[in-house]
Amino acid sequence: MKSKKLLIINQLQFGYHSDTYYYCKYLRDSYNVTYLCWDYNEKRVDLNGIHIIYVPRTGNIARRNLRFMCHAINELKKGYGLNIIIYFRGCSFLKIACPRHTFLLDIRTGSVSNKKINRLAYDLLMTVEASFFKHISIISKSLAQKLGLGQKAYILSLGADVISACEKTFDSMNLLYVGTLYNRNIDQTIKGFSKFYHEYKNKIPTCYTIVGKGLTTEEEQLRALVKRYGIGSSVKIAGQIPHDRLKPFFDTHNIGVSYIPKTDYFEVQPPTKTYEYLLSGMPVIATETLENANIIDDKNGILINDTSEDFYQGLVKIYRHKKKYHSKEIRFNSLKYTWSEIVGDLNAKIASLMN
Repeated sequence: MKSKKLLIINQLQFGYHSDTYYYCKYLRDSYNVTYLCWDYNEKRVDLNGIHIIYVPRTGNIARRNLRFMCHAINELKKGYGLNIIIYFRGCSFLKIACPRHTFLLDIRTGSVSNKKINRLAYDLLMTVEASFFKHISIISKSLAQKLGLGQKAYILSLGADVISACEKTFDSMNLLYVGTLYNRNIDQTIKGFSKFYHEYKNKIPTCYTIVGKGLTTEEEQLRALVKRYGIGSSVKIAGQIPHDRLKPFFDTHNIGVSYIPKTDYFEVQPPTKTYEYLLSGMPVIATETLENANIIDDKNGILINDTSEDFYQGLVKIYRHKKKYHSKEIRFNSLKYTWSEIVGDLNAKIASLMN
């Protein structure tokens, strides 16, 4: 019988943020979990045993943010053993409003804005707000150091589940990108893929599926690029797909694309998509960021620079060395990255905070 209650406050709608989806999935057997979030009018995702509270986003920015805070405070007052806040701007107000409650501030990302002044302001605000919290978890040691939280924060790494258990073969090259389109320069991968496709289409069947959305017109821009290069029969821009409906994509594709611009702010961001591909037995073509370089080796993928030409060259290398990739081996060697392992550590942390 579960007696301890856990509240997760996240402004992202439930099911569209993989980290908290898996927190809930693996904590629900130990706790009565409530998840409070915005309602972005996306298709709702259900998870048995999780109580989800949706806050409407109607009205101007001030009104809807006030509404979110009021809902959060009202829920906090019901009394939970632990309250996990996924960082959002202004979240320290909840600590001020409910000072006697136990909080864990969870930082999943630093700023990835392409404007330096915006990044500096956001990261500084995050550091200031984190000072209000006694207990902090963070996605990587490198980000903790960047934010000046190295001595205070508990490292709660990214992970993934085995989305696909299918053993992959490599008599075709079916590429899959899953993730945000915002500020990722995915157009460079399309340009590189186009060059590879036109040179190698008579040597090996090839396709590329892109799953995700951006903030404004990224999808439309990518579709226009696909049309311009004449590769519409081989490239699909699928839009956003809920996490619990990704399995068919991972079953039918055999090469993962973890394309992240090589910038100082992406260097410290562990890439969820890399773990997901590997645990589905897929070799990965990945830009050589600090965090990707810690994961990718000759047996599970290729590291490249962040240009269309390097993406093309990476595909050529994968084609030439495709016989050395073994799906079962890639998956087995990546089991340490599973969410069950990572949330198991989180569960121990939660238990210590509730005692």
